[in-house]
Amino acid sequence: MYRFMRFLDSLEHYELVKFKQEMEKGTLDIAKSIQGKIKEHEKKHAGYCATCSNTLDPYNTNNYTIIFGPEDFRKKASFCGLDCLEYFLIKLKQMKKGEKNESPRH
Repeated sequence: MYRFMRFLDSLEHYELVKFKQEMEKGTLDIAKSIQGKIKEHEKKHAGYCATCSNTLDPYNTNNYTIIFGPEDFRKKASFCGLDCLEYFLIKLKQMKKGEKNESPRH
């Protein structure tokens, strides 16, 4: 949100007024633009394997990327092969089991 506020601070008065008018008229669909940017980010592969930190070749068909987490806070991890993906999933499962065992019972 800080960067958005910095963006707004960088606009001149006439740009802010035009921005507001376009939003009110419906000619500027901010939600659609934001959703498009989110999809762009989700399609991009990370540059490094989340497990072993090897550099990923974006054209290699053995790369894998998973997107996980709650809808409002998605996380993305890329892997150089199935062995790294499997290792990551095993560790994630162990972490989840640890959270369940540590949580207080009501």
